[in-house]
Amino acid sequence: MALVRRDSRSTELTPFRTWGPFSLLEEANRLFEEVLGDFGRPAVAYVAPADLYETDEALVLEMAVPGLAPEDLEVSLEGNKLTVRGQVKPAEEAKARRYYLQEIPHGSFVRTFTLPVEVKGDEAKAEFRHGILRLTLPKVAEARAKRIPIQVVQ
Repeated sequence: MALVRRDSRSTELTPFRTWGPFSLLEEANRLFEEVLGDFGRPAVAYVAPADLYETDEALVLEMAVPGLAPEDLEVSLEGNKLTVRGQVKPAEEAKARRYYLQEIPHGSFVRTFTLPVEVKGDEAKAEFRHGILRLTLPKVAEARAKRIPIQVVQ
């Protein structure tokens, strides 16, 4: 199967082509893309997807960081701000490669989360398994859900 780039804009200039107020700008954009291709597009920064949820006892953050090792990550807790830093390193033999397509991002990333409840930072646990970083942050006693019994009044 061959990959073919589809372009809905016509590249032919004909006497029947309509010109509008933005056609000169569109033509300049087409020429710019034709010359620079993907190099003219801004690079996308890596953003590790995450889930933040709570149980009765703790807040839990799960972050997908495929291809990273635990030593490539740094986790810090300052007040109610949880920060995860990481470094996605390019393949060592990347200089010898000639890419046709390069979508895997490289470089460092930082994610900071504002925690909705107070947690015990000294009891926090971090686990890493199959490319998923899992942080378990126990809640302080005041932040835990308490069951309130309902009394029937006569």
